[in-house]
Amino acid sequence: MKKRKQNILIDTLFLLPTLGVGVSKEIEEAIKIFRKFNIFYIEAGILEAMWVTLKVASKSKLNRIKLGLEAIRNSYIQLEPPIQTYIDAIEIYHKGHRDYIDALHYAAAWKTQTPFLTVDKTFIEFLRENNYSVEGTIITPSELKVIAEGL
Repeated sequence: MKKRKQNILIDTLFLLPTLGVGVSKEIEEAIKIFRKFNIFYIEAGILEAMWVTLKVASKSKLNRIKLGLEAIRNSYIQLEPPIQTYIDAIEIYHKGHRDYIDALHYAAAWKTQTPFLTVDKTFIEFLRENNYSVEGTIITPSELKVIAEGL
């Protein structure tokens, strides 16, 4: 009997290579094992990735960006966060984490019980300091690797 793949919600940084934007080796290594998981993204993550891409990509790379967006849509699964997720993210924002998209990713992960893959140690520490559930809700690339090895 084939094991069911685990669902993972990815942070925006994991979308960037598909759009032609360089990232750290840690992120590249994690992406290599995505095939072992059902990978989810939120639309706000694409918007945030486009903001980053606009800053670094030249006009000559528009076709590469288009192909990357098509690849994201065809390879990953869009997660539509419940309405309460947006409210929960506002609360995180008002507690001091000034990246609403991070807060939205976390709230979506928590609300849908889909582990959120991130490399943002500052955000993880913020969540811990503010008594948000991190264990089982947030995973790092090294934890993803351990999970993948068990599959």
